[in-house]
Amino acid sequence: MESDIFEQFPDRETFDKYWTENYKPVVYEDVREAFTDFVKASDGHIYISDYEEKGLISKADFKENLSQEAQFTFQDGLTEVFYDKNPELYETAFALYEEAKLTGMGDASVAQIFHETFQTLYTEFLDRLYDEVLA
Repeated sequence: MESDIFEQFPDRETFDKYWTENYKPVVYEDVREAFTDFVKASDGHIYISDYEEKGLISKADFKENLSQEAQFTFQDGLTEVFYDKNPELYETAFALYEEAKLTGMGDASVAQIFHETFQTLYTEFLDRLYDEVLA
């Protein structure tokens, strides 16, 4: 991306409009196989050890007790699918963030909708994984 990215997307409204016009939805079915394969390969041991040892694995707090490996695997799986479906949106959002951090110019929150969508999907997909595989 060129350094004039903030001229293209000077504010959240502009980026949000771009997002709305170009976003291809990511659904749980896009990550289901990768998520469930990881759980199966790890024989269900996807939690930090003391949480797992207590045997109180509940939907209410399991996400906060995932092992670092599980968190990275699930986030990477979602990132890969998200990028495959929305490469331009992903690269543009990342460029806006990086440019703001590197130069101190522009507003790193212009692409906030990207981060909000990613986090919402991550939470929703982990809930589905719990319901379908871990419960």
